[in-house]
Amino acid sequence: MEDLEGIRENSSWSGVHSWHFHQLQQFITYKAERAGIRVEKVDAYHTSQRCSACGSMGNRDGDHFLCSECGRGRHADLNASENIVQREGEPCTG
Repeated sequence: MEDLEGIRENSSWSGVHSWHFHQLQQFITYKAERAGIRVEKVDAYHTSQRCSACGSMGNRDGDHFLCSECGRGRHADLNASENIVQREGEPCTG
């Protein structure tokens, strides 16, 4: 799971202040662990700009990601989530 600590301080979008990220993460962790799924926080740096297939830096344009190396195109958030999954076990530096 992406570490959302400090997201309110780093966001320019005013709507983010009404969200309860910590509570949401607690619920996800509780439900996942109950189902036997391990949850850990990972650094999400560059996950929406790096290709989840080949690892090259690509281009994000709004919701769309396009890899400049292998040509893979997909929804940027899906690409980012695949990169986050691949970071399993890496320490969170944030």
